[in-house]
Amino acid sequence: MEAVLRELAPRGLAWDSRRVRPGDLFFALPGQVHDGHRFIPQAIARGAVGVVGEQDLGPFAVPYFRVPDARAALALAAAAFYRHPTEKLITIGVTGTDGKTTVVHLLGQLLENCVTLTTVRVAEQGLSCVTTPEAPDVQRLAAQALAAGARFFALEASSIGLVQKRLLGVRFKVAVFTNLTPEHLEFHGSLDSYLAAKLSLFEGLTPSGWGIVNGESQYNSHFLRASSARTLTYGVRAGEVRASAVRELDWGWAFELITPAGRAPVSLPFPGRFNLENALGAAAAAWALGVPTPQIADRLSRARLPTGRLERYLLAGGALAVVDYAHTPAALEAVLSLLRPRARRLVVVLGAPGGTPREERLQLGKLMGQLADLAILTSDNPKGEPPEEIAQQLALGLEEARGSYELELDRKAALRQAVQLAGPGDVVLVAGKGHERWQLTAQGREPHSDREALLKLGAAKCPT
Repeated sequence: MEAVLRELAPRGLAWDSRRVRPGDLFFALPGQVHDGHRFIPQAIARGAVGVVGEQDLGPFAVPYFRVPDARAALALAAAAFYRHPTEKLITIGVTGTDGKTTVVHLLGQLLENCVTLTTVRVAEQGLSCVTTPEAPDVQRLAAQALAAGARFFALEASSIGLVQKRLLGVRFKVAVFTNLTPEHLEFHGSLDSYLAAKLSLFEGLTPSGWGIVNGESQYNSHFLRASSARTLTYGVRAGEVRASAVRELDWGWAFELITPAGRAPVSLPFPGRFNLENALGAAAAAWALGVPTPQIADRLSRARLPTGRLERYLLAGGALAVVDYAHTPAALEAVLSLLRPRARRLVVVLGAPGGTPREERLQLGKLMGQLADLAILTSDNPKGEPPEEIAQQLALGLEEARGSYELELDRKAALRQAVQLAGPGDVVLVAGKGHERWQLTAQGREPHSDREALLKLGAAKCPT
């Protein structure tokens, strides 16, 4: 693709015909719903100076370059267009079903001059895709980080992003694996394919790199074998980086951080065993990159969670509301188990996104029925799927677990209902959307923030 870039000297790279600017090189990407080749005329009309695609098409008014894989071509072109910034940065990729955002966010606090790219940043800046943006966005942000004097660049490597080659051309020095439970199987087709997507991040490491692996995951051996890089394991009880003398606090953990170089005390200011694991994963990566153990411990003790993760709000009636992004069965179970002993009565407001498997929805319902006193079923990015059908599948799981639930598909109304029901000592978990500021519906993107909705209902955000 470098020869194409030299020939055309494009001003930018585009993969969405609606966003083509004069002078851009347009990539016609095949998709599950729309095929980019259909929109080549629109891209040219908007000023594209060339087109890259997979099909035998043309002639067009501009040069057309046929390639075997348009996504791979886009990724390699993006790396070349931005002059390979990830080769000059120490680039860290974090993969796993849950915990990616938190680990990357913590790395931004443990490493000096570290720029992070998380799901939260993707949402705040309106970038492409949900977790891992398309290759030009990744490379552009890496180039901006480099220009700003960053030394480290940490980002989330989602399974879909890896399969769709959005990270092809990114030179990773460190890869971190958090955990793996079934997710996105409607896209990958099987758990084996999902696992293979995650493993590809580790397979791309060089011998001088580091593979950081959760030693307590049942899949740890797959990741330890996947790469020729140096490896380092972590875990609460077992791992080369681990926690000793662990003591649970009211809203956090006290423990002694152990690394191959020594030990130091930590007072982690946020709760959940899953977050203790996340903190150890970030600590292991930081240690591998040369940060001394005492410095890691000190920075963890002052660290903060990402936006929309276990955010607490005090309600007018004396109850506590917690906003969290938990949307997979494993994440929901972890958060419910954390809050259950802290609640007189535990109320959950939850929906499920459109396109998620029926079995996953049943499992979410069962968990609410087993661990919560009441679930208020609502909508959560239903996309083109009828929200009532999604809620009915959640309800089937609740009924199987003999749980109590109410149905309110208007999410703002559901939050109002939960706030009005909650009394002193109760906890309301508002799950699934976390930092998000919209609802994706059949009518398009509609503004919505759980956090802002709670504030409008009179809640007061608790200090972090």
